[in-house]
Amino acid sequence: MQKIGVFLSSRSEISPSFHAAAEAVGHWIGSTGRTLIYGGSSCGLMEVLARSVRESGGRVFGVVPQILYDRKRVSTLLDVEFRTTDLHDRKAVLMRESDIFVVLPGGTGTLDEMFTVLAANAIGTDSKRVLLYNVDDCWKPLLETLDGLTQQGLIGHELQESFRVVASIEELEAVCREA
Repeated sequence: MQKIGVFLSSRSEISPSFHAAAEAVGHWIGSTGRTLIYGGSSCGLMEVLARSVRESGGRVFGVVPQILYDRKRVSTLLDVEFRTTDLHDRKAVLMRESDIFVVLPGGTGTLDEMFTVLAANAIGTDSKRVLLYNVDDCWKPLLETLDGLTQQGLIGHELQESFRVVASIEELEAVCREA
């Protein structure tokens, strides 16, 4: 069954709609027999997602950099742990182990992970689908920036083809069935 890589915030003090989206995506992954591949943190939306997957009968694979062990921020909900030395190694394992990526609301770490996948797609070293889950239009400013960079010729049109914006679990399911 599909392994769904999810990039999302490790923060807690954010919009309740972001929490609800993480729960819904976790329930969808678990209830459809898919496996979650994520960063393995016990913090914020990351833990909300993992708990929801487990409560829905799914498996949780955490890709955990050493710094999270040092800070005692590793989720206890992991079925499988991939221990990495740093964030760079974490991204490499996330890319290797995931079949498709869902990007929930997040900050610099989430954006870094997403752009790593998109850059690999752009140069042809990978071809993983990226789904931007657009909760409350959180990705609207980013999408406008990408459109502007594309119009200026700084980003090729193929970038826009390697990701898709979705707004519901039903859309996630439809795209994952295509993959």
